[in-house]
Amino acid sequence: MANLSRMQNAGADNRIEIHSKDNKTVKLAASLAEKKHRDALGAYLIEGPNLVREALQQGVKIQFIFTGAGALSQQQEIEEILRLAEFSDSAVCVLSEDCFAKIATSSTPQPIMAVAEKRTWQIRDVFSPGGNVLVLDRIQDPGNLGTLLRTAEATGFSGALLIKGGADPYGPKAVRAGAGCIFRFPLLLCSSPADALALLTEQRKTVWTADMEGTPCFEADLAQNVAVVIGNEGNGADALFKENNGRVTVPMAGKTESLNAGIAAAILMYESMRQRRTQDVRYDTATL
Repeated sequence: MANLSRMQNAGADNRIEIHSKDNKTVKLAASLAEKKHRDALGAYLIEGPNLVREALQQGVKIQFIFTGAGALSQQQEIEEILRLAEFSDSAVCVLSEDCFAKIATSSTPQPIMAVAEKRTWQIRDVFSPGGNVLVLDRIQDPGNLGTLLRTAEATGFSGALLIKGGADPYGPKAVRAGAGCIFRFPLLLCSSPADALALLTEQRKTVWTADMEGTPCFEADLAQNVAVVIGNEGNGADALFKENNGRVTVPMAGKTESLNAGIAAAILMYESMRQRRTQDVRYDTATL
């Protein structure tokens, strides 16, 4: 966090103007496009009014907010976000056009960006009694990763385990695809499939691995206290997950051989939510 402290010192005033691409704050913020710098700084980049506003409202620790001089005079929405930032410790940097372009990660930059601190999650945050957990075994596509985490939150999963070697959940594309779930949804990084399985066993979760061959998802018990494992887009889940654990598949008609990892996972997670709600209704009815 030493480098991040230098970033804070560079923007001590609440609103400052920066015109040089060689400015220390601009250079360090631009470095967050690379994972090694995100890891070293413990920070990541948020882009766009919706995400920056939500981060502030969620109490995410925002170090810097960046906008362009034109955006301040043209967009009421930006000024509203900056007024919201006045209640935080965020430094607001008004950048020249070339400085703003240096930080942005897309060819059509959003009018506002922010540097946020990564949140540290504990095992107890990811695992809840009876809760379901998503396990992502080296998912490579950051868009898939963000979508998977977003869907897990939407279907009531308590958290996710990410196995080392996949896309970074704090990368720009994953953050955008996650649509804010990175601010709230508990994540833990596991160094290997073996470590993930050991943790799942310790937490007494029933492991179901998505596979081409297995129990049809409508027949598998996915309602509660399960871990749903989604494998790498090209190679599927590690063999360790399939050994001595359940395998679950999405039944398909016609000649389609497989589904996109994000689509298959979404079906499994929504089937899990459907089963859970069906059980809840049955239990509620039994008490009448």
